[in-house]
Amino acid sequence: MTFDEEWLRAKGEATMRHASAGGNPSPAPGPQPGPSPSADAADLGLADGPVRSSASGLRTANADARGKSTLDDAEAVGGLHAGWTAGPASDDCVGAWQRRLRELADLVDDAADALTRGMNVTIGEDRAIADRLRAAGGVLEDV
Repeated sequence: MTFDEEWLRAKGEATMRHASAGGNPSPAPGPQPGPSPSADAADLGLADGPVRSSASGLRTANADARGKSTLDDAEAVGGLHAGWTAGPASDDCVGAWQRRLRELADLVDDAADALTRGMNVTIGEDRAIADRLRAAGGVLEDV
């Protein structure tokens, strides 16, 4: 549909609405509005794949790192290496580092979850706004 055709249609529809509200008794003839063919499946151009992929990558990398982080007993490791002496202080230090690394890993998991939740909320809001705009401007959409 060309701009001129669309403009004439919109003008005719506006005249009909005005007439039905008690305005001009003889509305100009024109095409009747119809439902938009894309009303149910609007493509808003929202690409959630990259965000979901990033969040998934964060979770995967974090799970791999957790699996590789296994130093729990410095004394036992020290006994395997000639000339290395380790004691309870080393175990305490290793334990503290392990706890801190696990806390950081939990933060990474939380960040990936928050990223996904935030994206879902934003896309949901964008779709709701698009639906409201479409409903408000349905008269001007292509037939």
